[in-house]
Amino acid sequence: MVASMAARVSRRAYKEVRLQQLRSFCETARLGSLKAAADALGLAQPTVWEQVHALEREFGSKLVEPHGRGCQLTEAGRVLAGLAAPLVAGIDALKHHFASARERVETWMTLATTQRILVEDLPRPIREFERRQPHVRLRFLELSGDNIAAAVKAREADLGLTVEREPSPPNPWLEFEPVYELEPLLIAPKDHPLARRRVVRPQDLKGHAFVNSPSGGFADKSIAAILEKLDVFQAQPPRVEAGYTAVIRRYVELGFGIGIVPGVPDRSPASNLHERPMGRYFGQVTVNLIWRKGAVEAEPLRSFAETVKELLRGRPRTGRRSR
Repeated sequence: MVASMAARVSRRAYKEVRLQQLRSFCETARLGSLKAAADALGLAQPTVWEQVHALEREFGSKLVEPHGRGCQLTEAGRVLAGLAAPLVAGIDALKHHFASARERVETWMTLATTQRILVEDLPRPIREFERRQPHVRLRFLELSGDNIAAAVKAREADLGLTVEREPSPPNPWLEFEPVYELEPLLIAPKDHPLARRRVVRPQDLKGHAFVNSPSGGFADKSIAAILEKLDVFQAQPPRVEAGYTAVIRRYVELGFGIGIVPGVPDRSPASNLHERPMGRYFGQVTVNLIWRKGAVEAEPLRSFAETVKELLRGRPRTGRRSR
């Protein structure tokens, strides 16, 4: 009884109009030949004929008739072709329309990074990324460097950019990838004695007040360690101990001392300060991309990472200690 019911369902389903039957009929109508329709659809000619014949049985009308070496539509066939062709074309285009609709859906991506990177490094990559990915909306979290990895791990951010190094042992949930390097820059007022020197070495900084905080005012702790070893911070009691680049720049400009801040290599120097690259003595400062393991394989995260690399990596440098 079950087998008999299944057979009846199968026969009834076969009699129903199917997409492939309509597609075979429309191709036959378009090409004027069962063989040409079969070739276009990648089917055997008897299969196409059976599908067309099934439609004739379903509609109770002859749809095609022999003509020369091919076939032509009957009056009923022309009516059905006019109705069916737009339906088949719409179904065939559905996959493309679906993909296009998905592309138009806005995707949000959150980046956690520091004030300096947001202000000085990212404006150009952000504009370029939004040009390439117009349906992605970027959101930014300004955090201190030591809080960025935690924000990514907690899913408060999709990506992080920081000068903090990968911890040892590595975090099992996060991956760090070097994306570009920063040049340590000595900054001083334009009328400062150091601005007039042809060469400035780390030991030459001794005796000049620093705006950077010795404990947390440098992008790389190794810079502070070099200066500590040279007793640079013992010159005089500091009037300002700052950690943020914007604050350091402002108070150097006001004459409170000199500072060392990171900058993208080959960037245009600030017009209101003397800037001098010091990478040959202090090395380059690496900026790392942080993401949850496996996440960066998805678009648009990888696209953003590649845009940052492309625009901020700069040209290779020689004669300087690298890290």
